[in-house]
Amino acid sequence: MSNTMVTKLQLQFKKGEAGHALKVANFAYINEAASDDDMKAVGEALGKLYAYPLTGVVRNNAIALEA
Repeated sequence: MSNTMVTKLQLQFKKGEAGHALKVANFAYINEAASDDDMKAVGEALGKLYAYPLTGVVRNNAIALEA
């Protein structure tokens, strides 16, 4: 049995021309019941508020596995 412990939203931005020039913004305390489509829509809306172009919206779920 497993339980979702934490769901986070991560926005990835291109910051410069170098291959590894990436800026990341993390948002914690996301409701784990939120759908992937809803999280993508929110991520894209938040991405418009940043100065850098949005390159990715990522959902991170931390899962606790029982031994």
